[in-house]
Amino acid sequence: YKPKDGCEEEFVDGLKRLGQMIDKSKAGQKFQNTFIKIDSGEYVQIVQMPHLESLLDGQIEGLEWLDSVDHLLEYYDDGSRTEAFSGFVIE
Repeated sequence: YKPKDGCEEEFVDGLKRLGQMIDKSKAGQKFQNTFIKIDSGEYVQIVQMPHLESLLDGQIEGLEWLDSVDHLLEYYDDGSRTEAFSGFVIE
């Protein structure tokens, strides 16, 4: 996520709200959700879930959250509010 200049504090509050939403939705499942700020000023969300269904179950609520912070974010060159990556943990 790339917060607009002057919007970082409000965006961080939004991330905290998202973290609380995710914690409530775990329903006994074990998964990790971490937010980090990188040198470019962007925020990265790292989520490890036990299976794809967990991600799909929270997709609508997650998109509603993203819509709620849309006014705080810069868009990427491709017109998206996020840059997403996914994969499997190497053990």
